[in-house]
Amino acid sequence: MSLLARDRSTAYRLRERGEIGAERFGRLHEGSPMLEWGSITKTVTAALALRLEAAGALCRTDAVVTHLPESGLPASVTVSSLIAHTSGLPRVPAGIDDVFDPYAKYTTEAFDRDVVPTLGQQRQQPKPLPEYSNLGYAVLTRVLETAGGGSWWQLASEHVLKPLGLDDVAVDPPQERRPVVRGWNGEPRVPWTMHTGPFVGAGGLWGTFDALERCAPALVRKTADAGSPGWQVQGAVRWHNGHVRDSGAFVAVRPDAERVVTVHTLGRRAGTADRVARRITTR
Repeated sequence: MSLLARDRSTAYRLRERGEIGAERFGRLHEGSPMLEWGSITKTVTAALALRLEAAGALCRTDAVVTHLPESGLPASVTVSSLIAHTSGLPRVPAGIDDVFDPYAKYTTEAFDRDVVPTLGQQRQQPKPLPEYSNLGYAVLTRVLETAGGGSWWQLASEHVLKPLGLDDVAVDPPQERRPVVRGWNGEPRVPWTMHTGPFVGAGGLWGTFDALERCAPALVRKTADAGSPGWQVQGAVRWHNGHVRDSGAFVAVRPDAERVVTVHTLGRRAGTADRVARRITTR
């Protein structure tokens, strides 16, 4: 969809042992705006599952059906399988039909009414390798909200973000703090709506570039003993990316080398942030 955006902007930073090795901020990234993190939000959701487990609210071995009885999912679908994308749930719900704002209709009430009772039918037998699922993380979000007794945002703020000292984050930041990406007709393009339902835990977090850079290594360190759930693992590197309507993000942490690579794009094609990260780390 970003092919329809007129404006383009890229920000990146490569930091090693606390020192900045490369850095750039495009026009739309100047002034510390609030930026969409997209699916990097999943690393916060996975960390929240660990924190609620430590608090005794749930276990990662819990069958999802014990928290969401209406789901009809088999007992083999556990909290851990949702975190690891091995539940067998598809990438998105059946019937998703709005390319301009695909998650807007999935308020919590609508998700519980229209999606949760169909999960048993939508699930397929898991394959040997993980199959990425935004739907799985929306279900995980509802499990965490049910077990934790609050909204995803309340729980993530209390158990994950505030303890890490991350204050410049939100799920619905004020309009004046959001960068404006315009289409070729000159009109502002409206971001996807993800904060009104459980897809918030799959990709609804916003924050400054600096907050994203601080969040990644802090989460990796915090969850290292549990195997860094929610992160993609490539050797010693823990990484994740995300792309929503006009925003792309990529972050990678290599703890042994104390290296953090953070990239954010506006108005660019999906995958651009990943390519920028590769370029600045190999040149």
